[in-house]
Amino acid sequence: MSRPERPRPAPLKGGYDVDDNAIRFSNYFHVLRELVHLTSGWLALVPAFDDKLRLGEHLHDDARAVTKVRRRLYELRHPSDYPGAPGPELSALLERLNAAQSPSQYLDVAYGEAKPALARAMAIHLDALDPVIDEPSLRLLEQVLERQRRHRLELGRDDRCAPIDIGGLEIRLREQRPLAVMAPLAEPARDDFIAVTPDGDPYLSDELYLNGEENHVPLEREEQRHFFHGLMDAELCAAELMARNSHEHPEMPWDFHVDMARQCWDEVRHARVHDVLMATELHCAWGDYAIGFDYFRSIYAYDLLGRLALFNSTSEQRAMWRHSHRRKVLLEQGQPIIATVFDYLLADEVPHVHNGVRWGSHLLGGDEQAYRAKVRDLRQELDRTGKPVAT
Repeated sequence: MSRPERPRPAPLKGGYDVDDNAIRFSNYFHVLRELVHLTSGWLALVPAFDDKLRLGEHLHDDARAVTKVRRRLYELRHPSDYPGAPGPELSALLERLNAAQSPSQYLDVAYGEAKPALARAMAIHLDALDPVIDEPSLRLLEQVLERQRRHRLELGRDDRCAPIDIGGLEIRLREQRPLAVMAPLAEPARDDFIAVTPDGDPYLSDELYLNGEENHVPLEREEQRHFFHGLMDAELCAAELMARNSHEHPEMPWDFHVDMARQCWDEVRHARVHDVLMATELHCAWGDYAIGFDYFRSIYAYDLLGRLALFNSTSEQRAMWRHSHRRKVLLEQGQPIIATVFDYLLADEVPHVHNGVRWGSHLLGGDEQAYRAKVRDLRQELDRTGKPVAT
């Protein structure tokens, strides 16, 4: 049998050697890690809902990109699990990110300098690498580059980046770059048309948030308008809490930050679902009713272990029962669209509860039983709706 004719491949071009490749990925790591860290800090302070929604998605994209870059560094036989520290030129860019004094200033640097510089360096990398010898880098860079370009388009900042290739900058292998933590939050920011009051929306009764026979499922359109408006804000508060968990604890393992980024994205997606539901089914809009930050403050006041125990392992866990109950009642009442919303909310709560168990146990030396005991103790401090009682 004769050998079939095959097209002659293009010659290999060599591209970067392994050490130069690792240097480039180390620089990408530092930009992406700093973006994850600082976006997690600023997200709660960005007022516009549409910007907050995009930031939650971009945060998740960037956290996953860090994971993939770390893996590629390991594959390239980098001499350390931590890829050194950035040299002076890249450090100057990262310090501009950290020097931001307002959400607008942060977004200007993040989306006008850091992300364009990252995209430019990755494009240079793609053009020079050998697509056959270094196919793993090719595939990773194509994916991350596409996302960085999309992020810039979605938040619309002008490109202020100097025409330098940050991938080729110096890396200091024997040094580390610490991450600075922002001041604690007073409260999250909202669009300027949102009324924030101490008591929130007085239409919302305690019975909406109880588990068991006393739970009230909103069925009438007027009560559903108030309920989903309040639930939209609750989802935003949850996203902001998870982002702050990540930002305020850079010492936690990287997988923790990925889990917080995913949960943050889940929560802002939920807020978007409610926003669309209100506009299309309920004929109301974000901002039609007042909101309040009392519950957010009560959870945020705790340390990380307390937040995980009271939010992930208590609030999210109890919400699972209510979402299942609401879905059942709404289906019986002939409201399948709203029932489906609760079906998907319920699905997302399961990994959120797992985040509490996983990382709460980690904080207690891996002792899950000690964590569950901590959850039981803290639950004694809650009122019947699950809110911590002021002492």
